[in-house]
Amino acid sequence: MRHDVTPSPASLSEGEMTEALEAAAKLSRSELRRAAVHLLTFTGLPGRADFARHTALVWEENPKGSRVLVAEVDWDALRDDESMILSGSTDKLLHLALSYAKGRPVHLDAYLNTFGTATAKRVLEAHMIGMGAEGFYTLEDGPKLVELKALHADLGIPAGQE
Repeated sequence: MRHDVTPSPASLSEGEMTEALEAAAKLSRSELRRAAVHLLTFTGLPGRADFARHTALVWEENPKGSRVLVAEVDWDALRDDESMILSGSTDKLLHLALSYAKGRPVHLDAYLNTFGTATAKRVLEAHMIGMGAEGFYTLEDGPKLVELKALHADLGIPAGQE
């Protein structure tokens, strides 16, 4: 990507937008913002045109002295956009991401029992990031999940549908 031209947010692929969101979160040095982005990038919203209209792209200097494209999210506009069609789990993840972005994490008990295992793991990872505990703990598949994945594989159910 050329460093002298700022692309339109809508022109970025999901991967490029995710990279720009993660770069902005890292440069913010805020665990809560990184937790918000960790959730947001799991929703599938980055890369969507209706999401892109709530972002601004700018080139920033990173600590290594090179330029990096960052995506700044207008969290209030994203929250208030009633035209965005969201699935139940995407809506809940977005609500959680907004709570971290605003510095007011919500109680997770209202969410975790409604998510599948992959989404629940992502939420727990975000919570650890938000607490400043990233790197101190890791989440691994437990014996019950390993058993469930094996059963799903035997039944021909795609991975990630646990």
